[in-house]
Amino acid sequence: MKKLLIFCFVFFGIHYLQAQELALPPRIDLFRYSASASGNLNMFEYPNARIWGWSTNGKAAYSIERNVDGRGGRIIHFVIADLITDNTVFELIMDSFDYDTYGDDYSYEDLYHIYGPFISDALQAHNIVLGQTNDFMSFPFRRNNMTFNSQIIDIEYVRDGAGMFEQAVSRYQVLVTADNRRKIIASLTPVSGVTGYTYICGYFLSPFENRIMAVVAEEAWGYEGTRLNFRFIGCHLGVGFN
Repeated sequence: MKKLLIFCFVFFGIHYLQAQELALPPRIDLFRYSASASGNLNMFEYPNARIWGWSTNGKAAYSIERNVDGRGGRIIHFVIADLITDNTVFELIMDSFDYDTYGDDYSYEDLYHIYGPFISDALQAHNIVLGQTNDFMSFPFRRNNMTFNSQIIDIEYVRDGAGMFEQAVSRYQVLVTADNRRKIIASLTPVSGVTGYTYICGYFLSPFENRIMAVVAEEAWGYEGTRLNFRFIGCHLGVGFN
């Protein structure tokens, strides 16, 4: 039954895309401005991102592509996030293991094509405007006659279950400063309980609002090495600084 449903799903996706091909945004290296504190950069399960677009009311659409070490195969997380509340308003998980035994015969592009109708419907439902410039930039930056910067503060640790690390991060906060003013934009618990390091990677600027989407990375112990988990956090540049 599952194979029949998958076949129907694949057929529908291919049929739809014969009429309208889904245009993929370029891949972005979110760790380009950072360096591993553990020295295990070559061992990373290293994801890439695509920024699909923005709405005029505080939403952004992005996807994260990851080769799965150990298990094999590929997984894509497609997300539409509300950058005002930092809540996920839509999420779609695409796993190559759903379509072949070893998960290696389907590329990222194949998965996007299969799920194209659902992605297109979600983008339209949340008023995401495609085709905008999505340059990934590093902190600090100058805007509105102010200098903005970001850092991670108030890091808390635990020692149990730290994997290759001496201790594991259990909580941290992300701070953004505007000249001599500041605000906390997130208080986070790491995705993985064996996270050893956290990083401010950079930001994307909304083409419609005075708002950024900051990107944070968490380096965690994975399959025979370390892996990166990325977090996306909204920050309005005009309000909330004290």
